Amino acid sequence: MTSTTGPTTRPSALSSHIRKTLLAEATPLTVILPFYDETAYLGTALRSIRAQGIDGLQVIVVNDNPERFAQAEVEALAAEAMQGVEVIGHATNRGLSAARNTGMAAARGDYIAFLDSDDYYVTDGLSAQLAAARRSGADITHAPCYLSHPGSPQLTVLHRDAALHMAERVTDGLRDAEEAQFIVSSWSSLYARRFLEDHTLTFDEEQPRFEDRLFVLQTTTRARKIAYTGTPARVWRRRAGSISVAPTTPETLRLQVQLLEKCMALIRAEVAAERLPPRFEKRELFNCVSRLIWDMEILPLLADPPDAETAALGPRVQVLLGEDSFANAFFDDPMVQKTSRIGMATRRGRITRLDFFELHRMLREGRFAEAADLLEARAPRPAAPVAACPALPGRLVLHLGLHKTGTTFLQHALLSRRTALEKARVFLPETGLAEPDAARPRPGGFPGHQGLLAAHRQGDDALWRAFYREVIAARPETTVISCENMLMPTDPSRAKAIPALMARLAGFGRVELVAFGRRADAYAEALYKEWVTDGGRGGARTAQEFLVDHGAGLTDWPALFAPWEAAAGSRVKLADFDALKAEGRLWEGFCALAGLPGTIPAPSGLPRYPSPDRESTELIRLVNLLTPGRNTRREIIRGYFALNPAPRDRASLLPPNARAALLEDFRHTSASWAAERGYEPDLARLQSDLAAEPWSALPPIDPARLADLVQAGSASPALMTDGKATAPSPPRPARHEPRLVIRLRPWARRLLSRWL
Repeated sequence: MTSTTGPTTRPSALSSHIRKTLLAEATPLTVILPFYDETAYLGTALRSIRAQGIDGLQVIVVNDNPERFAQAEVEALAAEAMQGVEVIGHATNRGLSAARNTGMAAARGDYIAFLDSDDYYVTDGLSAQLAAARRSGADITHAPCYLSHPGSPQLTVLHRDAALHMAERVTDGLRDAEEAQFIVSSWSSLYARRFLEDHTLTFDEEQPRFEDRLFVLQTTTRARKIAYTGTPARVWRRRAGSISVAPTTPETLRLQVQLLEKCMALIRAEVAAERLPPRFEKRELFNCVSRLIWDMEILPLLADPPDAETAALGPRVQVLLGEDSFANAFFDDPMVQKTSRIGMATRRGRITRLDFFELHRMLREGRFAEAADLLEARAPRPAAPVAACPALPGRLVLHLGLHKTGTTFLQHALLSRRTALEKARVFLPETGLAEPDAARPRPGGFPGHQGLLAAHRQGDDALWRAFYREVIAARPETTVISCENMLMPTDPSRAKAIPALMARLAGFGRVELVAFGRRADAYAEALYKEWVTDGGRGGARTAQEFLVDHGAGLTDWPALFAPWEAAAGSRVKLADFDALKAEGRLWEGFCALAGLPGTIPAPSGLPRYPSPDRESTELIRLVNLLTPGRNTRREIIRGYFALNPAPRDRASLLPPNARAALLEDFRHTSASWAAERGYEPDLARLQSDLAAEPWSALPPIDPARLADLVQAGSASPALMTDGKATAPSPPRPARHEPRLVIRLRPWARRLLSRWL
């Protein structure tokens, strides 16, 4: 019973109070993260969720790789980044679709978000998207996403989002927002849970991969209201590829074709039921043909099927495409104009509109060999051949310096013994020898014949002609080129760059490749530290992230050296850096490996270029992450190493199990290959030593070193002046108020005096 004498509460205030209480007790959002092997990235993903400041959030990690990661292991990994994460484990690997469905079945949130474990949200991105979903009451709330550059934190807006989804608006379903047909992925949107449940919308578990587009179409064709934030909320992390690329399997092709079939069938059914106009079907057909041309590796395999499974896909592609065709007017469709790759420079070359028409007709008619030939004819052609290399005297010893295998010491040694070597008719060319770069962050480095490599990349034939003249004039029996970066271990273009570089050296009668091998775990870590301390954006990654991108490639020595051996026509000769260093015989070992006279004495007192310790590496990584300009980063790093020139210790950044995994990868891919070329470390002993190593993680940063870093930043003109140094303006004269002075002529004064 309501009191008539006591204080009254306004209904609006009471309703507001009740509403806030109910909202506080409810779960506003569930974020679902399928986990397979993203140990290097899961922490970043979870921290990015925690940083959104959303109260009552439910976060579910679904372990879809129980054969490799125990439930307790994933729980501990998640707890390091965020408390309260629910970890649900599958009994066996079931695929991405099943993992998301498992998360959806356990979701309590009013809205559901999907995040891959190697992606992350930007500051306030998810919270702003959730706020937009609540304001609009939309079934689907889409936010654009950023795309990261491989191996770098630099971001660009995903092309499809930039073209279609950058305006903030709320629409009445797909017919009012036709661009929703081209939403790239499920993880770019928030979904109202009651909407998904009302329409029984889940991921198709027959699509363990390539599942996203089907879910996008299933949801957008059912949604009554779709909202767009117009502001990117998350980062789609593109990983750098390894040197070895797995071949396309029949199962991959089957899943890709099956996805196209299901998407096309869904849209055709919507058009047949008159829920969508015919233009949606035509767009989906265009998308299917585009995927076959630009995104899949199917056409050459259909032209010459390697197995019955692949051959069976040909008729399915024909049925998929049906009898429909395209006309020129179709390309006036605004959605097509914004998503088409026709006429653009792509990895397939420039496919014209006529090419597209012809390819579509060939595929529809099953003329797969002709379609493959047309694609091959449009493929980008290699760059124009380099200037011809003249005949050069003697043999060439090409030292492919792996990072941190004594290369700096050897290059200084060769330079210091140049006169003695010339007496033995061994020539070290001066052309292309890079001077120690004063702008480089760490002192002591000497990249050897880096100038030759740089000139090749830049197409500088003049420097190469100078190199040829110098070698011809010297007439040596042996020419030695040594360059630390010439192996190009992480360069995605190395398969093309190496043969082109070797063509510049084809005038030598014989080319011998030599290199020092180092234990795989130490080599990978040393290369990572070099990336970090050089001040590049790729040096913002953690060691674990670096190994995800490059670990497999760095332990696959056959793939690392294969382009060199093929181009040189000879096997690389390897020696054990670790053993020679322990014996103090790096110079003698190099001379023996390269076939140089053993009578030349070993030099002493030469500069060395040791790897930084792990604490310095981590501090510099933060500089790379937080400082935009490369010159500014290098200036700060240089200032820091001026205060900390020598490493404090040799402790590894990587735990023993990570290093043991690298050694095991090397054993599996490279051990027998390397042994045939002279490098045969005792891998069993190395693994045993790791198992007994008393390793501990990096402790908290030393405040003194942190102070050194702050000092280096404070002393950086580029940082403190925003990169713009300007001279002070000269002082201005003091300003005076203007005044008017009237000077009368004598006759005027006399006249005036009569009146005054």
